[in-house]
Amino acid sequence: MATTASVTEAESTPPENPPSESSVPAYQQVSDLTDLGDLSRSGVFRKVWSQSTADRNLTLYGFRRFKTTHLVNLRFLEEEISDVDHRIYQAGLSLDDGTLDRKTDRLGLGCSHRDANVPAMQDSITDSLVLRLRNLLKDYDDALASFNKLMAMETFSLIDDEGQSRERNDLHPYEKYKTRLVRADLGSRTTHDPFRRGIQKALRRFQYWRTRGKFGIEEERGTVTRPYPGPKPVSYQNSAFLAGILSRMLASLMAAAFMVLPLIMVSYQTRQRDHLITISVWIIGFSLSLSATLRASNLTTTGVVAAYAAVLSVFVSKN
Repeated sequence: MATTASVTEAESTPPENPPSESSVPAYQQVSDLTDLGDLSRSGVFRKVWSQSTADRNLTLYGFRRFKTTHLVNLRFLEEEISDVDHRIYQAGLSLDDGTLDRKTDRLGLGCSHRDANVPAMQDSITDSLVLRLRNLLKDYDDALASFNKLMAMETFSLIDDEGQSRERNDLHPYEKYKTRLVRADLGSRTTHDPFRRGIQKALRRFQYWRTRGKFGIEEERGTVTRPYPGPKPVSYQNSAFLAGILSRMLASLMAAAFMVLPLIMVSYQTRQRDHLITISVWIIGFSLSLSATLRASNLTTTGVVAAYAAVLSVFVSKN
């Protein structure tokens, strides 16, 4: 009886050391990881598919530009190239025997700092260093060119597209307002229009002011972030399109004012001296306003001011 009880007790007692994960067959572990990856990938695909088939251009063609990450990558490359550059310069300075002529010293090598312990030429300038330098310069040049093109692309705020903004639960509402996305369907910005830029900023602020009321006090303070509450209507603001229309309207109104107002003033003046003073003041004011508000080339600015002066001069001569 005692033997039977001890056997029963041993069978009912769980083992002290359960089998470890290493005892699970390797093929089963790989299968589990693959299943988890497929589940994660399928979840991402749902999001990607909804964005790739959206009916709104901001959602369909809006992509994150990762500005800070690009800059960090460029700084890393810059530091690595700077280290190689220092080694090359020190090796080159070690070749100077003191006969360097200041008049022909274009780079100012005579004033360069020289390290105390410079490795021998065969130890510092090696094949591996040359290959590393080529790869670093290629990556650096490509990254700079790509970043330049990226920064020239048309941007919009994440808060302009509330559909994408709702999916970023990790961001504070003000961070969403400051986050910029690029438009892949629009061309690069070749000119800088202060009117358009100012109007676009104002539209973004208005969108942030209009949508910030949909968040609670906790979200506004940044103490908590949670998914968007309920299926409420999604706001959509194409600030680039609206800013383009409004900026063209303002530019047209300003051009009309500079043309009409001096003509009205001249029509009520009888003396030729008053005509010349009025026309001169308006021409100077137009040239200053054009130079301050539009970043046009010097040749373009000169041509526009000359055309404006010619129109006013013709009107004064006929009057």
